[in-house]
Amino acid sequence: MEPTHDPMPPAGRIKLYRRRRGLTQEVCAQLKGVSVGAWRKWESGERSVNSLADWIDIARILNVRDLYKLTGHPLGVMPDDPAEHESVPPLRAAMTAYAPDVDQLSSVAELRSAVRLAWTTWYQSRQRYTYTSPVLPGLIHASRAAVASLDGNERRHAQQVAADLYLLVRAFAKKVGAQDLAVIAADRALTAAYEADDPAYRASAAWNMGQVLSNRGHTEDSVDMCRQAIADLQRTADDDPVRLAALGGLHLLLSIQYARLRDERRTLDVLDRADELAARTGETEHHFIFFGPTNTAIHRAAATLELSRPGEAARIAERVDVGRSPSIERRHSHFTHLARAYASKRDDYAAIHMLQRAHRESPEESSLNLLMRATVRELLTRETATSRNELRSLAELVGVV
Repeated sequence: MEPTHDPMPPAGRIKLYRRRRGLTQEVCAQLKGVSVGAWRKWESGERSVNSLADWIDIARILNVRDLYKLTGHPLGVMPDDPAEHESVPPLRAAMTAYAPDVDQLSSVAELRSAVRLAWTTWYQSRQRYTYTSPVLPGLIHASRAAVASLDGNERRHAQQVAADLYLLVRAFAKKVGAQDLAVIAADRALTAAYEADDPAYRASAAWNMGQVLSNRGHTEDSVDMCRQAIADLQRTADDDPVRLAALGGLHLLLSIQYARLRDERRTLDVLDRADELAARTGETEHHFIFFGPTNTAIHRAAATLELSRPGEAARIAERVDVGRSPSIERRHSHFTHLARAYASKRDDYAAIHMLQRAHRESPEESSLNLLMRATVRELLTRETATSRNELRSLAELVGVV
């Protein structure tokens, strides 16, 4: 089976917008700070753009305000995917319903237990999309009904559960390409966290909103969100493990944003601070945000890749014992970023091996992961007789051919 090609792949879009602006490849390469050969490979499709930071730079050079017009697809959904994942319509109906639809009110304790089970399924099951998607609409209706029916401390507890639930909804919606629902969920999580009047919940909700801003390409806004949340947490100087873990998670997100802004000094400073916090907390999972030495090391490798240093990123990533992370998503993401680093070095055999490891972690995740599919597409453009069988088999598994 031969690889299929998009009517207008990202490489063609770069070329189109460059010509519309009347710029030469030489001028664009100079403005980007890369060789003319590197720019030409981006336009020909011989090499994929390595990071979101590079996409942002290219968009600014070509005066493209909407990053998704340039890339040709929203995060999480490739151009040849169905227009909408099958799980989205019922999820959207629950999120946008005028009033919650429930037959019987759930207690806060029951609701908290159900949300925790959904979260556990989401980060531990290899079929997390299959098992998580059916329960989310009902949990949304139940959570809305509980908040509306309670007052006082019980209502604040219900708001805490709602904040945790909307974190999960945001993560799920982002992965299936429902970016509008991801934004709504992040906003509701932040509102619920403030209603709960708990600094740790506010911090986790701020981290959630920062993720949405980052995914949409609003890097500076994500930085502002992280810094404000960090300042809020630092008003209380204590050794509460939940507070320290929330601080750590915010620092990890902030490090990726600084890397995308090409601010290497701040990237390293923030990662060093995250290392200090991780040494104090150990491996944690508070408010369903994983933080500790393992996730800090994973982010250091990812940030280095964002800084366009694939060789160094690979060396860092190879030293990470990713098996210590309980999160399938973290493990899948780590192997995918390592594959991206190898592909950038043109070590295609190592890249294919890492993609296969990622796929074994979660086949469902592979079919929806933008970076994984983009890497497979790049590898297909330079397949060899030796790599062809494994590469095309992988491409078929993730839906690229």
